Amino acid sequence: MPRRPATPRADEGRPAARELRRDAAENRARLIAAAERVFAESGTGAGLDDIARAAGVGPATLYRRFGSKDALVREVLAVFFGRLIELARRAYAEPAETCLDTYLYTVGWELAANRGFMHGMWGDLAPAELVRELEDLTGELLAKAQSGGDVTADVTVGDVAATIWALRGIAQTAGETAPDGWRRHLAHVLAGFRAPIEHTAAGLTSEQVAAAVAGQRRTG
Repeated sequence: MPRRPATPRADEGRPAARELRRDAAENRARLIAAAERVFAESGTGAGLDDIARAAGVGPATLYRRFGSKDALVREVLAVFFGRLIELARRAYAEPAETCLDTYLYTVGWELAANRGFMHGMWGDLAPAELVRELEDLTGELLAKAQSGGDVTADVTVGDVAATIWALRGIAQTAGETAPDGWRRHLAHVLAGFRAPIEHTAAGLTSEQVAAAVAGQRRTG
């Protein structure tokens, strides 16, 4: 009487499946890191083949993982905003006298280092939830700086947001000829945050900042 074939064990093939998942995750991480480098250097007009080559994988692997350049840009921006959020949290752990300075200088460095894709930072492909979280953390950092008396009470979240927008513009405009040009501008702005002045216009409100960012998302 022929023997019945053994019933496959439930865990057979699992190590191989785990290996495939690990390889896929590693390829994905390499592609995102390579895209961030290539976009920072050449802008988002860089070809996907260039990114695949920089990641050490074939173009087919890139298309299989992301499907389109927009999908890849979206992932790169998610990583970028995630990094800014982490920097904001670290800055918040500092004393009130230094937390806002630390945050804005680290943001400035990130903007200068990644100026190639900064035009899309608040565009339609930017992760809306992460953008809002970063805006909330920025408000908390400002409140902490003001609670210690280091930043004047009339500075608004809109003033901080406008500072970041200005740093982005400086990084994009002067990055090739003066990579550190943003630092001087930021030093002047931070000095102004500490000196009471007579304003001729009201600062942007949180609602106006959100509306401005939403407008950027629509226009890219």
